[in-house]
Amino acid sequence: MRLISALLFASSAMLALGAAAQTRIYCCDDAKGRKVCGDFLPTECQGRAYEERDNRGFVSKTVEAPLTAEQQARRDAELAKKEEQKKKAAEERRRTLALLSTYSSEKDINSARDRSLAELSKSMKQSQQRMEEANKKKKKLEADKEFYKGKAVPEQVKAAIRDNEKEIQAQQAAVDLKLKEMEDIRARFAEEKKRYLELTGKKPMEAAAAPAVAPEPAAAPEPEAESAPAAAPAPAPAKAAAAKK
Repeated sequence: MRLISALLFASSAMLALGAAAQTRIYCCDDAKGRKVCGDFLPTECQGRAYEERDNRGFVSKTVEAPLTAEQQARRDAELAKKEEQKKKAAEERRRTLALLSTYSSEKDINSARDRSLAELSKSMKQSQQRMEEANKKKKKLEADKEFYKGKAVPEQVKAAIRDNEKEIQAQQAAVDLKLKEMEDIRARFAEEKKRYLELTGKKPMEAAAAPAVAPEPAAAPEPEAESAPAAAPAPAPAKAAAAKK
């Protein structure tokens, strides 16, 4: 019997301790700045930031006040901006890895650029050739139209002229597009080359291939002052007159 009583007492004590351990106190500052606390969240704390404390008074959790519509919109904008920055950083890392895995030297970049330009150049020449043929046909059609000067131009001739004008416009647009694409390719590969050199620390091929500056030739020594010409030897003295006979 005593054992049962002891067990019941111990169980009651443990339950009391457990309840005490689970006791929570909610505190906040009300609209007038006064501290308000309670076993349950006080009415004054509704819609305000509050603290959750344990039975010893230590803060175990902090809850922020609900955001206003303006604050929520600002936070959403900040989160969207951070997410966009993360995407840009990830894309930049992807481009960097792709660049370094695709090219092993600046020469590889130049070769890839030249191949792309060659393909576009071939396509552009085809469009230019078609445009030249259309211009030749235009001259013939103009001659045909001149034949009907002062008369009604047949519908067949008019239709041929309209089709010819459309063909010339289409081929000119194709040539302009190819030129624009070639400019974009040069700009893109120039940017990739710049980025590649920055990442690898290599020097541009143009700088490496530049010849060393030849040293300036030494100045020619100034000519020495000419020495005065040696004096002409004095003429030999005249022979003494022949002895008197």
